[in-house]
Amino acid sequence: MLKVIAQDFIRVEAIDIVTPLYRELVERTRQEPLCISYDLFTDQKDPGHFVFIETWPDRAALDLHCASEHFRRLVPQIDAHQRDKGTYILMDAASLVSATSNSAHFEPAPKRA
Repeated sequence: MLKVIAQDFIRVEAIDIVTPLYRELVERTRQEPLCISYDLFTDQKDPGHFVFIETWPDRAALDLHCASEHFRRLVPQIDAHQRDKGTYILMDAASLVSATSNSAHFEPAPKRA
């Protein structure tokens, strides 16, 4: 499973312009057959900071999403209103099960000097 955390930084004066674009992007993406979850959040202290939290079965599914008509059409329109370049992180689920045990455990963090 692949988790994506993507951030957009939109000029505050353009929020009303990008809101319907984001709405369509979220609605259409959630209809994609391989989309597990696709949520958009805004920063409480910075209304132009948008964060997508996405879940896809694998990179191939994400690639299909990025090639979709709605993504290719809407993202450039949204990006035209950026104040800073967007970022994204692709994350895999952490493997927490020890090779010798069936139960997950966490090692304590090393103490800092």
